[in-house]
Amino acid sequence: MASPQCPQCGSSIPDEARFCMKCGRERVRDTSVGVEPELPPAAELGVPTGVGAEAHPEAQPEDPAAHPEAVPAAPLSPPPPGYVPGQPAAPSPVGAFLGRAFRGDWAGAAQAALWPVGLVLIAAVALAVPSYGQGNDGDDVTVGFGTRMRIALALLLQAVGGGFEISGGERQQSMFGGGSYGGDLAFDGSATLHLIPLTATALWIGALFIGVRILRSRVLVRGGRHGGGTAGLEAAVRVTLLVTGGMLVLGLFAQPEIEGVEISSSPVLATLGALVLALAVSCGVLHRDDLAQWLTQRPFLQALFRATGTALRALAVVLVLCSVVAFISLTQIDGLADAMDLEDADVSPLVIALLVLPNLGAALLGLGWGAPLEASAQGGGSGFGGGYESESFGLSELGDVTNSWAVVGALTLGLVCALTLGVLAARRSAHRGEQLLAAGVFFGLILLLSGVGGLGVEATGSASSEFGGGMDSSGNGSFEMGVSVQDALLFGLLWVSAAAFVAPFLLQMLGQRTGLAPAAGLSAGPAGAAGGSGASPAGSGGPAGGLAAPAAGSGGSVGGSGASPAGSGGPAGGPAASAGGSVAGLAGPGGLSAGSGGPVGGSGGSVGGPAASAGGSAAGLAGPGGLPAGSAGPVAGPAASPADPAVPAAGSADLPAGSAASPADDAVPAAGSAASPAGPAVPAAGPA
Repeated sequence: MASPQCPQCGSSIPDEARFCMKCGRERVRDTSVGVEPELPPAAELGVPTGVGAEAHPEAQPEDPAAHPEAVPAAPLSPPPPGYVPGQPAAPSPVGAFLGRAFRGDWAGAAQAALWPVGLVLIAAVALAVPSYGQGNDGDDVTVGFGTRMRIALALLLQAVGGGFEISGGERQQSMFGGGSYGGDLAFDGSATLHLIPLTATALWIGALFIGVRILRSRVLVRGGRHGGGTAGLEAAVRVTLLVTGGMLVLGLFAQPEIEGVEISSSPVLATLGALVLALAVSCGVLHRDDLAQWLTQRPFLQALFRATGTALRALAVVLVLCSVVAFISLTQIDGLADAMDLEDADVSPLVIALLVLPNLGAALLGLGWGAPLEASAQGGGSGFGGGYESESFGLSELGDVTNSWAVVGALTLGLVCALTLGVLAARRSAHRGEQLLAAGVFFGLILLLSGVGGLGVEATGSASSEFGGGMDSSGNGSFEMGVSVQDALLFGLLWVSAAAFVAPFLLQMLGQRTGLAPAAGLSAGPAGAAGGSGASPAGSGGPAGGLAAPAAGSGGSVGGSGASPAGSGGPAGGPAASAGGSVAGLAGPGGLSAGSGGPVGGSGGSVGGPAASAGGSAAGLAGPGGLPAGSAGPVAGPAASPADPAVPAAGSADLPAGSAASPADDAVPAAGSAASPAGPAVPAAGPA
């Protein structure tokens, strides 16, 4: 066989050579069909030669490098570009939420925010109309209408957390003139008023509630439910931002200056308070449906939410009641204008009292529960030392000022308020834990009102003089008035705990329903009702609907036109009652439980008869709502349990013991009677 030749230079190449010895290029083997490629020697492949390798030549793996020409060369890929623009990153959930919120309906949010902001502005204008004793002459008016309106705004902004601070200074020249014996006098001072007009707070929250309710209807009409469950929250964010911005503008405007005296309304605090209140109210109204679905998966938070709603309802009722009583009491005080130093002002003291009417109601509630009203004043100075004085006004002082009937009235008011809380909590709570939680939230809100509903004034001042080489003096003082929080904590806990314990039993005595689940073995209705006014649950067996059966031998049908339903055993009337008959009057509160052997229905008593049954006395009394004896009427209750056997009349051979009654309203006839199953009851012929 001829040696292969190099395809490049044509020279001969040995069979075992891989490269051409002349040109150095790689040998191209013939890969045509039928020609097996020659393998390189084992030593060239790195495999040691030996007996084992020769014995099993077929077991040696074939090296892929032995056929490099069989592997096609990979095409060269172009170099990657320097920058390839990709897809934009998806926004975060918070970013997407804020984007939808800022792209939403701002016009509707502005209409909702206009209600509370406009209310504060209108109230400030109304309070600025009186001149407050400055006279009608324009020359005598020191504080004009615009300044009075700004002062009123500063006072009203305290309703949402703002402040009211007066500060100023004055410099006077000494009467001795200049020189070593002369000098200037400088006075600086500030005063802070702490008074939250809860009437303005309640009106502000009510106005915001109306605005967001209107906005909620608008959101639902526009299909806001398809916003991924956050359409209400997005609208709440818009309303909150607009309300906060409006209150910030009013706070900055309510800082007038009168003859060197500056008034500050603490606009930052007012803005933060408005932010919190607006966010709470708007989220509670606009996000209510989605919030309810979210709470269904969290039982504790759902119970807390429901308890808070119950406590807020009870607090509203209690505050309205106490405020009305407090206002009526103020109208009975003679010389109220003189006591408040408003005799020269052209404004009634009752108008001023309207601004703080809930404050007075909370104080009256604390007084009715036994917590006294306290007033304390303290002062101190650099040259005169300090002092402290405190007075209290409780039930004993109330009796001394008025009479003992005022004390009785205050205690009665406290009792009514406590029972109001207990009744609302018992009716609206699903279980005892939720009732106690509602009472606790109410108690916390009462303590909060007692703490913030008082009056406080703080004042500081300093004076300096250059006379005689210089002299400085300073002083400060404070005055506080309100309910004693410590006593309110003690007595309020007693009243609220007693009301939460007594109210459910009081409702049961009055025959009212409660939301609390009854305990095991106890009924939910009023005790002592004969026969029970309500029907028994399905599955209870017993006599038919409450009709007295005729005497034995009268030939009448058993106690009514229709007997027990299928499977329920109604005892027959007559001288001998059934062995499993029920006793009339056993149907207690709410009837018997399912599966019991009590009477069907519960509105009527058991079938009467002069003889007692083996399981109880057959009184033959018709319960409340039952039909009179001898009249025909349908079965009052639902179908009984099919497992309850029908009990035939004593001595009757028609039905064996334990057989089921007819399923089609067939009354079991009495012993010896041949009356039709659905016929009217025949009057008794005489006593058995």
